[in-house]
Amino acid sequence: MSRSLARGLLRGTLTLALVTSTTVLGSAVAHAATPRLALTALSFEQSTVDATQDNGSNRLTFTATNTEPDAQNLAGTVTLRMRSSLTGEWLGHDRVVRFDYNYGWGDVELVSGTPREATFAYHIPVRRYSDATTATWEVTKVTLSGDDISATVGAAKLSTFPGYRFTATTLIDLSAPTFSFLALNNGRDPYFYVKDDPAYFAISLTVDDYQSGFWKGSIKLVGPGGQSLSTQIDWARDEYSTGFRCGGSTSGDADGHYMPCSMEMKFPPGTAPGSWRVGQIVLVNNAGGRATYKNPAGPSMVVTSNSTLQATDFVVSPNPVDNWRADVTTELSMAVTGAVRGISQLDVTFEDQCSTTGQPYTKADGRLAVRVLVSSRARGCEVKKLSVRDGAGNLALYGADASAPDPQISIDQVPSTEPPTALSAALNPASIPLSQLANQSIRLTVQAEVKVAPVTSMPVYVYDADGEVVFQTSGYGGQAPDGSLTYDMSLGYWGLEPGQYTVGFMLYDASGLRSYWNMPDVSSSLTLPGGPVVLTITEG
Repeated sequence: MSRSLARGLLRGTLTLALVTSTTVLGSAVAHAATPRLALTALSFEQSTVDATQDNGSNRLTFTATNTEPDAQNLAGTVTLRMRSSLTGEWLGHDRVVRFDYNYGWGDVELVSGTPREATFAYHIPVRRYSDATTATWEVTKVTLSGDDISATVGAAKLSTFPGYRFTATTLIDLSAPTFSFLALNNGRDPYFYVKDDPAYFAISLTVDDYQSGFWKGSIKLVGPGGQSLSTQIDWARDEYSTGFRCGGSTSGDADGHYMPCSMEMKFPPGTAPGSWRVGQIVLVNNAGGRATYKNPAGPSMVVTSNSTLQATDFVVSPNPVDNWRADVTTELSMAVTGAVRGISQLDVTFEDQCSTTGQPYTKADGRLAVRVLVSSRARGCEVKKLSVRDGAGNLALYGADASAPDPQISIDQVPSTEPPTALSAALNPASIPLSQLANQSIRLTVQAEVKVAPVTSMPVYVYDADGEVVFQTSGYGGQAPDGSLTYDMSLGYWGLEPGQYTVGFMLYDASGLRSYWNMPDVSSSLTLPGGPVVLTITEG
C-alpha cells in the first residue's frame, strides 16, 4: 500500500474509496471509485442560546456530498438531543428532522447546491425547560441517502465538527406530566378470551406537560394471583407524515406538550383469569420529572378461558323463522354450568339485523334464555359474540368478535324455493278510445299466489301485434295480503295507435326468484290460466 493511499484511508472515517485494477489484453485498466456519501460541514450559528424566553432557537447548517456520477437526490435525517448539565446523561425526547434535496420537509431549508453537494439549514426550537439552568444540545446522528446508496454519520465523527453542539440557558421544570382520558381503545367490550393464543388490546390516554413536554412512560396492569404485565409508552416522528405517532395515535406536537397515545398490550397464554385493571402509570417529562400514578381510575378488564363458567347446548326456537313479511321474535336458550351466586349478565351480539329484546330469564328447566328480534330485512344472522357473567364475576366468552370459541349459533330464514305464480290478471278498462288514452290510466290487477316470499315488484310490458315492446315500466309495488298486485299504466304519450295490445309482466319476489307471464319475447314466459291479457284501443 502506498503512503498516499494509507493517509487517504485514515482520513476517510465514514467513507471508503476502492481503487482496483485488472489486466485486459496485457494492459491495466483502473476502475472508478465506489460512489459514496459524506457529511463535510456542520455547525450551529450560536454557541449559546437564551431559552428562558419563548421562541428560543438556533440555526444549524450542514453540507453533504454525493459522489454518484449521475446523482439525482440527496436526503436524510438529523437527530438532535439535549444533555443534562447535572448528570451528563441524555435528557428528554430526541428531535428528528428530515431533509431532501427534491422535497421540502418541515423546517429544513435547502440553502444551495446540487444533488452532488448541497447545504441545508434547520432552525431548532430550543426547549425552555430542563433539569437545571443550563443544558447542552448536540447533533447525535445524521443519516444520508442518495439514489442507490446510504450512510450513517455517528456521534464519534460528529464530535469532530467544532460547532456540533451549543449550550442553552433554561428554566428549571419542577412539574410532572399528567394524563386524562384513560380508557380501552375505541371503548371496546372489556372481555378477553385467553387460552392457547394471546389476546391483544390497546389502552389509550392523553398525556399533558406544558413546560418541558412529555418524554416517555409505562403502563402496568395488575390481575389475580399477583400477576402483572407492562408496556412502555413511546412516541416518535411518524414515518409517512410530518406528524407524531404514540402507539396507534397520530397526533400531538414535537415536544410532547399534548400527546394522545394508544399503546398495544397483550394478555399472553397463561394469563390468570379474572379481573384486571390499570395498577400504575409512570410518566417522565423532557426535564426528567417523573410522576407515578398508582391505581388510577380507569377501565377494568375480565380475562377468561371458559374453565370455570361455561355455556353450552345453544338452541334457537323456532328456527328457521318466517320473517319475510314482518319482524318476528324467537328464543335463544343455553345450558350454563359452573355459575357462582347465579347469573348476573347475558350479552349477545349478532352480525346483522338481529338483536336481543327484553331481559334474560331462566326457564322452568333451568336453561338461560333471551328473546331475539329478527328484522324482516334479515336473511339470516349469526352470533358474533356472546358473554355470560355470574354473581362472582366469572366470565364465559364466545364468538369471533371476541377471538373466542365459536358458539355456532345461527338464525335462519324459512327458505323460499318456488318462484311467484300468477293466478289471474285483468285490465280496467280493457278497451278505451284513443282520444281518452291521455286522460285515463289503465289499471293492471294481478292475483298472485301467496307463497313463502312476497312479490316485491311487477315490471309491466305492452306488446303490439308484431310482438314489439311499445311500453315498459319497472312496476315497483308490493303484494297485498290477499296476494294481489296493481299497477296503473299511463299510455297517452307513447304514440300508440288503435288496435290490440298484449300486456305481459314479470313477478319478482323478495328472495330473488322471478317468473314471466304473457311475454312473447321471453322463451320461459308462462301463459296465464285465463289466457293473454289484451288491451284494445279503439278509434275515436
